[in-house]
Amino acid sequence: MDFAKTKNSPFNIKSESSFNAYLSKGALELGLKKSNCIAWVDIPDREYQDHVIEAKIRLDSLGGYAAAGIIFRIADQDSYYLALVSSKGYFRIDVVKDNAPRTLVAWSEISSFDGNNIDLNIITYGTYLIFIINGKWAGEANDDSISSGRIGFVLASYESAASETAGYTCKAWLDYLSVDARIQTIEAEYKKWTDDTNINAEGRLRLAETFAAMGEASKAMSQINRAWKRRDEAISAVSATYTRIRTRKELLLAARMSLRLGQYGEAEEYVDAILDQWPNSAEGRAAHEEKIKILVELNKYAELKTFLLKHTERSGKDINYYTLLARCHWELKEYKASAKAWERAFKMNSENGVYAVNAANALDTIGKKEEALVRFLDAGRIFLKEDNGPELKAMIPKLAVLGEQNWEARTLIGKWAFSVENYDRCAAEFAAANKLRCAIKPQPEADPALFYLWGIVLNMKGKNKEAIRLLEKAVSLAPDYGLFRFKLAEIKLTSGVKDPSLAIEFKNALELIGDDPDGQMATHAGNLLQKAGYAKQANYFFGKTKKK
Repeated sequence: MDFAKTKNSPFNIKSESSFNAYLSKGALELGLKKSNCIAWVDIPDREYQDHVIEAKIRLDSLGGYAAAGIIFRIADQDSYYLALVSSKGYFRIDVVKDNAPRTLVAWSEISSFDGNNIDLNIITYGTYLIFIINGKWAGEANDDSISSGRIGFVLASYESAASETAGYTCKAWLDYLSVDARIQTIEAEYKKWTDDTNINAEGRLRLAETFAAMGEASKAMSQINRAWKRRDEAISAVSATYTRIRTRKELLLAARMSLRLGQYGEAEEYVDAILDQWPNSAEGRAAHEEKIKILVELNKYAELKTFLLKHTERSGKDINYYTLLARCHWELKEYKASAKAWERAFKMNSENGVYAVNAANALDTIGKKEEALVRFLDAGRIFLKEDNGPELKAMIPKLAVLGEQNWEARTLIGKWAFSVENYDRCAAEFAAANKLRCAIKPQPEADPALFYLWGIVLNMKGKNKEAIRLLEKAVSLAPDYGLFRFKLAEIKLTSGVKDPSLAIEFKNALELIGDDPDGQMATHAGNLLQKAGYAKQANYFFGKTKKK
């Protein structure tokens, strides 16, 4: 490309509000006027399928953060490939198809970069894309989103310096650009840069880390294996006594990628290598955690138990240690030990109902029924508080058997039955619970929620006289709980009770509840009072609603 004169340049050189583009001293200069902006100029009348692009670019971030590169296979404004090198020494590859961006290679570190001068080569061969930066292989991708298109020079600004220079956030110069679309050249360059002898192992390992961060485990593992193969070949070529070199960082990355791919045998091999050679390193501590994950996935509970007990000091006997140990004991049918471990875990986190129910199941299995019931009750209360219906439903059958003669168990089952709208069972459980509690000497303190919910059920069944009696009991047990008072007054009015003092009950209840942002409860109270013939009292509540 000739950048000596505008008329000789194939680029559509123009300026817009966000950028300036012009020829300057034999180069195509592009300057952005604002940050968080990307702009390009392209060659409008030439399209390419496969090609080898060579570009020499200078980048000046002007103290901020910027990136420059080549945009290629531009089908239109909404479809193209984008290769960028940043002022911080990273490159990335993106494809945009129909205005939907997708990252092929996220920001990946490059070597031999001074922050300004970029020699960027791009080889496109069918769906295969190869990128060489400053003479070194930087990355590759395989993508079939766009098969052909135009070429352009691109500049992006991510962050400007504290003070902009002459109104620009960043600048870049395209000093040299060539495009070779001859098949012989493309095939030769493709062959050269897919031959591992021309690719540094460290470059592939950097790319593997990028793919790992992107969640592309298969691509990451492919790069790791090819890097190791290249290094092994290089060492064996100069050394008669060849020893494979795998750093602990590489082994840990390989283990994690293998684990994601379900290749547990390979993952365990990599982890064991770290634990054998560098057990006390940061990677060794991470490998310890990965080893546990692998053994769990493989259901190797005997081996996992041995591993945990051998490395107790590393886990510090935290809650994860006890839950893992408890699971191992359970799977190995060591129920007494499992119960003990679950008990320790539950004491460390008494808000975790799963720990409590697991402890209960283990205690029940070894015949400690009373202790099991205590833990089932703990679990049930937690699940009820969390509104965790599935967990609560799962433990109800056990609770019903163990707690048949326990008033707290029957109360809990009644509350669960109410939550699933099984009102017949709810009433039966509450009746049984109350009878069991009354038979105990001295009598335990009653649960006001039992009488409240029981009263609601009887009200739904049309047994309002009994419902009022139960709600009065609930209010007497919890006089400061506004909802109980409100519901009692409501049921009395709807049952035909004539009592103007119920307006005072509504007022007291609303004051205790406090939270009626939309005035719905006040409106409801007003409507009930008006319908019952207490228009004057009703106006007070309608007035409260208008104020809200």
